[in-house]
Amino acid sequence: MAMILTFGFDAASFARLAPLRERYFPAARNFIPAHVTLFQQLPDDHQSRILADLAQAGRTPALPFRATGILDFGGGAAVDLDCPDGVALQQSLRRGWADILTDSDDRKRKLHVTVQNKVERETAKSTQAALRAGFTPWEGLLDRLILWHYRGGPWERIATIPLGGSR
Repeated sequence: MAMILTFGFDAASFARLAPLRERYFPAARNFIPAHVTLFQQLPDDHQSRILADLAQAGRTPALPFRATGILDFGGGAAVDLDCPDGVALQQSLRRGWADILTDSDDRKRKLHVTVQNKVERETAKSTQAALRAGFTPWEGLLDRLILWHYRGGPWERIATIPLGGSR
């Protein structure tokens, strides 16, 4: 079993992103609301260490981002986020966890919110076109870290760590 670490959003950004994910993400695989994935395979046997590190990371102020456009994922679509401070936090955690990360997690991430995944290419292209047609850049905050257990289907929340005391 593995753990997944995500960022959560300020209320206004979540209100923009959640309906997109609900509309476009295949319902059979849509286990959690809109989020930004930071790590996908954190080892369960290091949960105490990870939670301690996340408590330290929670001292970081909420991280401003700019939603800049729609990404083409081949079989899906995502909202691209420009958030240098979010990338820096992910990289800091990555360095601290270098001894426990899988190859897929031991890399820099392009921050994004997946709103559709694992669909036919034509469906994805249609979704991307619709999203681009209605897209207006906006600014928001990544205001929490959320650690999850992945259980082969539904995710189980382990902890929510507010950033900088927000929320």
